[in-house]
Parts: sequence; structure tokens; C-alpha cells
Amino acid sequence: MKRYSFLLACLALLGSAGKGFAQNEVDALRYSRTDFGGTARTMGLGGANVALGGDAGSFSSNPAGLGLFRRSEITVSAGFNANEVNSTVYGSQAMNSRNNLNIPGFSAVFTTRKADDEEGDWRSSTFGIGYTRQNNFNQRSFYRATGQLENLKFGEYAAQLANGDPHVNGELTYNTLQELAYKTYLISPEDDGYYISPNLVASNVFEENMQSSGSQNQWDFAYGASFRDKLFLGASIGLTTVRFKQTRTYVEESPATDINSLTLRDELRTEGTGVSLRVGAIYKPSDALRLGFSVQTPTWYNLTDRFDTNLAVNFNQAPEEGASVNQFFAADPGEYEYNLTTPFRASGGAAVFIGKNGFITADVEYVDYSNARLNADDSFNSENQTIRNVYDKALNFRVGAEARLDIFRVRAGFAQHGDPFKNSDVDQAKTFLTGGLGIRQSNFFIDAALVYSKYNSVYSPYTNLEFDNPASEFYQISAPSVKNKHENTNFVATVGWNF
Repeated sequence: MKRYSFLLACLALLGSAGKGFAQNEVDALRYSRTDFGGTARTMGLGGANVALGGDAGSFSSNPAGLGLFRRSEITVSAGFNANEVNSTVYGSQAMNSRNNLNIPGFSAVFTTRKADDEEGDWRSSTFGIGYTRQNNFNQRSFYRATGQLENLKFGEYAAQLANGDPHVNGELTYNTLQELAYKTYLISPEDDGYYISPNLVASNVFEENMQSSGSQNQWDFAYGASFRDKLFLGASIGLTTVRFKQTRTYVEESPATDINSLTLRDELRTEGTGVSLRVGAIYKPSDALRLGFSVQTPTWYNLTDRFDTNLAVNFNQAPEEGASVNQFFAADPGEYEYNLTTPFRASGGAAVFIGKNGFITADVEYVDYSNARLNADDSFNSENQTIRNVYDKALNFRVGAEARLDIFRVRAGFAQHGDPFKNSDVDQAKTFLTGGLGIRQSNFFIDAALVYSKYNSVYSPYTNLEFDNPASEFYQISAPSVKNKHENTNFVATVGWNF
């Protein structure tokens, strides 16, 4: 079971085109595990805004927070993101990084409030439109190492796929990785029809470059109201957009006595939209205390994957008479449409105010990643069972504090998003450290925040499908396992106007 954590990326990146190419538990986690977002004020507080309210960060945490607005407001945020990935495999270390500028947030809040001497229990109502970045997919990673005798080689993996192929009309399934390997002479059938990758060497150098880009963003249309300035209620509809692109290039140097190198390149592009609902409440028993609660339905996504894959094999002599030493074969571009349902979320929080000197706020969020589901005209029973086996419940904790010094604000925060994996050799929880500054004027404010986060992940470029394959030239026990340490630094500035 502990192998599940590093097998997640295998079928998404290597395997047959079509349904099995990328629609699996990897996608379910990618779009279910979101980061906290919002204004620089909210991010400087570690995302702890469920009970706080009165800020555009309420769009992504608790729409009841709109009920605490006393004036209309417009905010615009800009950000700079620096991402670094340190990878280790077989003791060899490598690092890659990627930076990008982005617009992580925008909001327009329109408030109608009764005068203090005007009668009525419902004191104010607020409608707002907010845009929040939930995930930033811009990232680069790289690893390079010398393979070990006891580990699976890529050619053997391709042969295993061919040996498990149904061989319709005696031919390998069209547009699959095993077909690419056969067309480029990386694998070949024996007299008994059993496929092997001939002339493999005991140890060789392999490397992989992976680059991803895109983002996951949500538009919220929310309404909040104040009842006697004690109870605040809110609801929102969220429309989420997804853009994800990943390009990977896997290379082996001298994997066989007659092969100089092989290069597998594939590209995955995902686009789609989703919809969700969120409701929440904030109760203020006194001026010093606020209690908040919100629930979010699953997000129902419609996604489309487009993918391209090709394999190049360079021989030191022609693999057969009349053939070229440089073999290349590309699968036809593929496209697949499917649905994803992400897990339900529930959040609770409290905020304690220390007079006019500042406050402390804290949240906890519950999410069960094993409840994510894939769906399409074809069956996803196997993939959904894997989601149930691999993922687990998680709690996300967030805490923040703000000190008020005349017109100046100083903020700090901490957050930890729990490990979504049920069994893993590596703790894959995310940790966030945040800080921020702000200036408040009567009709204008500006805030800045710095968010540092880190987490670990484990990845394998392919997996062993037959642990005791008798036709293998070497006895294999596992595929290479790459351990990644991710570090991300995000700077966000928000400018706002009250009217």
C-alpha cells in the first residue's frame, strides 16, 4: 500500500492514449487540493478568514463575511510567484525553478446599509463578485541519476504493457505506448509471441524534465446580510475555470548495447469549468468574539484532456536491414472529455479582538479526498476504487494575527494542510508561513503579503506491472522513485477603494 503514493503519476504520464492516458487519481487530487487565496490581507493572516469577515477574502472562505461590510469596495491584487523543486533519486540531487507574474484576485462589493437611527432587524445587505486564484500550476522539475541493477528499465516497462495488451487482430492496440515502442524497435516479440526489450544493460543514466503551467481560478457571485449586526448569513455560487499544461521529456542514455539513447516526450493539456455552492454564517456574541462556519458543496467539473506523445530511439547500428539508426514514431493527437466531482468541504473558525489593537483568528477545514469521483460514458470504476484506496480524510489548520498601529497594519500567519494520502512513506502535508503589512485610509487601502510554503512529494516515471517476469533479462523489483521537496514563495499586493 505504501507504494501508492509514488505510483500516482505513472498512468497519467505513461500508458495508453485515450481514457487511460491521464484521467485517474492524479487529476482528482490536482483539482481537489486547493490553496487558500484572497486579498493580501487574508493571505498575510495565513488564510484564516472564516470568522473574520469584512474583507474580499470572504469570497473563498465564508460568504457570510460580506454581511460585515459597511461600505462598498473594489480591490485588485497582483502577485509574483517563485517555485523551486529539489529532486533526489538514487542519491543524486538536482534542482529546477520557475517564476511567474499573475493576477491572483479581483473583487467588487456593493453594500446597502440602513442608517443607525433607521428601524429594522436586517441592517445591511451586500452583493459581490470575486475572482480568486485557487491553484498555481507553474512549476519545473528535473532529475538525473544512474539506474540500479535491481530496478526496472523503461524498455521492460514497455514490454510489460505489450504483454498485457489484448492484441486485437494480432496487432498491438493503436495509439498506445507499447505501439510506439514496437514501431521504434525498442521492443520485439519472441518466437512464442512474448515481447521483450532486447540487449538491455545492467545500469544506465536516465533523466527527466517536467514543466507545468496554468492555474485554477474561481469566480464567486455572493450575497451576505446582517441581522441586528449579530448574525451574518451568506451564500455564493462559484464558477471555476481550469487551465493546465504539462510537458515531460524522459531520456535514457545507452539503455541497451545497441541503443545510444531513447527520448519519450508527451504533452497534456487540460481545460474545463466547474460549479459549486457555498453557504455560511458568522455569529458575534460580543464585540470581542466572532464565530464562523461555512460549507461548500463538491465542485462539479467538465474537463477536456488533449495529449500528444512521441518516442525517439537512436541505435548505434540499424535495428534491421533497410531501417534507419534514428527511429521516431508519434501517436495521433488524442482528446478525451470527462467529469470530475471534488470532495465536500466544511470549515469553522473563531476571531478574538483585542480592543482596537488587533485580533487573532483561527480556522479548521475538513475535506475527505477519497470522496473525489471521475465519471464519463466509459466506466471509471477502477480509477475511483484507487481514489478510495489511496486518499484519506484531512484537516487544514490556519491561524493569523493582526496588530493595528494607527493607520498601519502588521500581520502574521501559519497554516498546515493535511496529508491527503492514506499510506505514504513520506509526509506530504503542506506548511505555510505568512506575513504582511498594510496601510488604511478613509477611502483607500493597500496591503502586501509574503507567503512561503513547502511540501514533499514522491514520483515514479513508470511502474512494474510484473514483479517476477521470467522473460526479463534482469530480476526487477521496482521502478525508480524520485523524492521531491517543493518550496514556493508568493508575494501579493492588494489595492482597494471604499465608496
